[in-house]
Amino acid sequence: MDVMSCFGRSCDEHFRHYINPEEAKRAKQRDKEVTRILKDHHKQELKKLKILLLGTGESGKSTITKQMKIIHINGFDMQEKIEKIADIKRNIKESIVVLVLAMQQLGISLCSTESYKSLEFMLEEAGNPMIQHTKEFAKHVRQLWSDSGVQECYSRSHEFQLIDCAQYFLDKVEEVYDDDYVPSDQDILRCRVVTTAIQNIEFNVPDGGNQVRFSVFDVGGQQGERKKWIQVFDSVAVILFMVDCGSFDTTLREDPTKNRLLEALEIFEQVWKNRFLRNVSVLLFLNKIDVLAEKVAKGRCIAELVKKYPHIFPDFDSFTASNNEKNEFLDSFSTTEEKKKKGRNNSRPDLHPDVVKTAVYIKHLFMKIVKGEINLQQRSTKQDKEWHTHHSCEYYYTCAVDTNNIQRVLNGCRTLIIRKHLERFGII
Repeated sequence: MDVMSCFGRSCDEHFRHYINPEEAKRAKQRDKEVTRILKDHHKQELKKLKILLLGTGESGKSTITKQMKIIHINGFDMQEKIEKIADIKRNIKESIVVLVLAMQQLGISLCSTESYKSLEFMLEEAGNPMIQHTKEFAKHVRQLWSDSGVQECYSRSHEFQLIDCAQYFLDKVEEVYDDDYVPSDQDILRCRVVTTAIQNIEFNVPDGGNQVRFSVFDVGGQQGERKKWIQVFDSVAVILFMVDCGSFDTTLREDPTKNRLLEALEIFEQVWKNRFLRNVSVLLFLNKIDVLAEKVAKGRCIAELVKKYPHIFPDFDSFTASNNEKNEFLDSFSTTEEKKKKGRNNSRPDLHPDVVKTAVYIKHLFMKIVKGEINLQQRSTKQDKEWHTHHSCEYYYTCAVDTNNIQRVLNGCRTLIIRKHLERFGII
């Protein structure tokens, strides 16, 4: 005799004898309800438009998500603003410490006895995690930032690692350390906090008479964070790839031998050719056009990078942008308040020609990857050229800290994102 089958039958009979039929019925109903809720949740998740923010570190991804919060979720409440003060003060401390240490490396001297006293204070207290919250610290920061030696060092900041918001916050130290200080939206946009985990923000966007739910994922861009990207590839509607256009003369924090713009090009190519993303369209945000304009106006030139990698980059000196391309870039800058007062809403900014040329040249580099005209991975397969129907790339010039610019760009992207999502899932 099969002992196990006998044991099994006796158990079944035993449980049938003791289970209340009404309780069993209720358990079955609860199971059906849980299944229904899970199915409904799955349907709601599929209705969301999932946008993945990718790009190298410090390209502006987190700033874009902050702009989305300002534009679509009523911005930051008072509690959130107060909590940001600590991060802003950390930015100030990091900036001034990096500057005074870089002065020693570059052989730049301070110009006053008072500044040397402040330098001594900074070097002694650099390891104190709470020092940036004191008024004494703020006094020494003001002294150092006003020193012409520190200003000279700042003018050479492309030679070392300095956060973009350094000048912005060092210029307003007195305001930040006022007892009644509350960060503005612009302060929060400028504040730098490293993204070390996957961040998610959701909001509704009007589309005709309906509301479309957008779910945006911000993933860290540093080399150590990129392994997390694959975790959020599933069901992505669109990839928003961020590029720091002003990074052509700087290197990575993680690898001081690697140029940041070259790294961005390589990562973009990997994303563009990723087999899991062949049916996903890419929105290319050529960001930090304000930083680019400031650098080029001060004499920095991408030609130095081009000459270093002639096998990758086409010649810059002979490059010519079309009039349409020039106007497209110039129109990306928001109208200034001064021009509005003068009634010149349609006036384009007066920028050095090399600023426009550099921006359009950088755009061409990325679009050449899209067209298969640049191959940084040194491999070319038949599959690389057989793009699927819904794999396209649209580009936009952006300034992530300019809400007017980002709102205009997001409005332009909205219809495209919805259409691409519907096309991909065969709805249109």
